[in-house]
Amino acid sequence: MQDLDGALDILLFILLILANFYAIKLYRNGRLHLWGSGLLLTIAGVILGFFTGATLVPSSGGYGAMYGVFVGLVIVGNGLLLFLAGIAVTIGKRWTKKNTQA
Repeated sequence: MQDLDGALDILLFILLILANFYAIKLYRNGRLHLWGSGLLLTIAGVILGFFTGATLVPSSGGYGAMYGVFVGLVIVGNGLLLFLAGIAVTIGKRWTKKNTQA
């Protein structure tokens, strides 16, 4: 069970990289707003944090809950960063949009 936390680290890191890659890809294709993907990633971070903590509590002798909270906070922080970047991009586009009606 000692290797479980290392494997879980690698898996969550790869999932976080893929989530960021697809969030940007979907934003560039126009299918999903950047703030929307940030909001989804924030909600998923809370769920993954609880899941990681519940998985690692029996294997780590009680320290798994703290580790799960840390993993959840990293994912939630990444989601909030995407959310705030998406809000900034949306506001920037609205302010720089020129009035084409004459």
